Amino acid sequence: MKAQYIKDGIGIYAATATIMSIIIPVPVLASIAQAFPDVPMATVQLIVAIPSLLAIVANFITAKLATRYTPRVRTIAACLFYVAAGLVGYFLHDSFPMLIVASCLAGLGMGGVQNSIASLITNSFDGDARGAAFGLCSVFVGLGGFVYVSLAAMLGAEFWYNAYLGYFVVILLIVLQLVFLPKGELEEKTAKGEHVKIPREVIVLCVFGFAYFGATQLFNNNISMFVAETGLGGTIEAGNASQVYTLAGMVGGFIVFPVKRLFKNQTLAFNAIMSVIGCVLIVASGSLLGVCVGAAFVALGFAIYNPIESQLVSEASPAKGLAFNLALMAATQSIGQASSPYWIGAAATPLGGGVTSMFYVGIIIFAALVVAQFLYFNALKKKGSSSSDVAGGAA
Repeated sequence: MKAQYIKDGIGIYAATATIMSIIIPVPVLASIAQAFPDVPMATVQLIVAIPSLLAIVANFITAKLATRYTPRVRTIAACLFYVAAGLVGYFLHDSFPMLIVASCLAGLGMGGVQNSIASLITNSFDGDARGAAFGLCSVFVGLGGFVYVSLAAMLGAEFWYNAYLGYFVVILLIVLQLVFLPKGELEEKTAKGEHVKIPREVIVLCVFGFAYFGATQLFNNNISMFVAETGLGGTIEAGNASQVYTLAGMVGGFIVFPVKRLFKNQTLAFNAIMSVIGCVLIVASGSLLGVCVGAAFVALGFAIYNPIESQLVSEASPAKGLAFNLALMAATQSIGQASSPYWIGAAATPLGGGVTSMFYVGIIIFAALVVAQFLYFNALKKKGSSSSDVAGGAA
């Protein structure tokens, strides 16, 4: 069984490592803007923004296909969209609309892989092993992101469009998937007139995920401006904080299992506490070191939160409708991240506006999540205990 876990893991993590290939254009975005001077900068930035939006659509499309194609087939098919993105971006780079098309293809690949891999992990692992598997996914997402950005920066140094060749790394990962990726299970079809069941716990977890992901996105959106606004440095110093965030996130993926064992059903509340501490350190330390330590706390909380939420949703969902519920979770997370600047910015206005005020809002949101999650999961635990007692009495 252990050998099978390892074999399945190689295929699953090879697929997971493709997800962050969507950021390949990031290092050359300025060069793309120079190559198309008539295109507004906001439109150029769509090259980076569009994949996350298309991923939401792809999650639901993939979930719809769960009754027809196994997770293995859906995963490998989704990875081919990344290769198509590389082909379009490299060979048709003279046309800006085609670069947008390339980003759309990458987004479809991302959403397809996210949904299919979540289903595969649910099929292949049980209990805490499932949580650990979701945690290791965070590690390989981070590793993939590091490799893709480094490779794109190197390839695009002379001619920016060469960065799109970085997508062809996915071909090697597809080969690994063909060898090691488990087949998974077809989802049972719903009967005519029957609707997919969305358990109450899934809905609650999606609300928590929306708020948590939106508040965590606060760091990625504003850390550079915060460092500059507070006089702690410039681009290099903000880059250092971002690197700490990335590295801490990778470490967090390795400790999902021990943290889950320690805090059990209050793990999400613990992660929110980590995020509160991180944001407090960022705004109150007054030093770059404090900002970096705060970034590490926020990243560790996020790296553990994501796989635990995925595990809880998979456990709360019936087999029929699992893919849809996972897609719903991913969609609410992505919408929380995408809309974060708007609702956090609006909430920061009464506090004076500005980047620092946004971090204060983040502290409030994370603190509210600590309380809400503690109360909810405590009530859920009591309900489970009561049900057990009733069943025992009946026996």
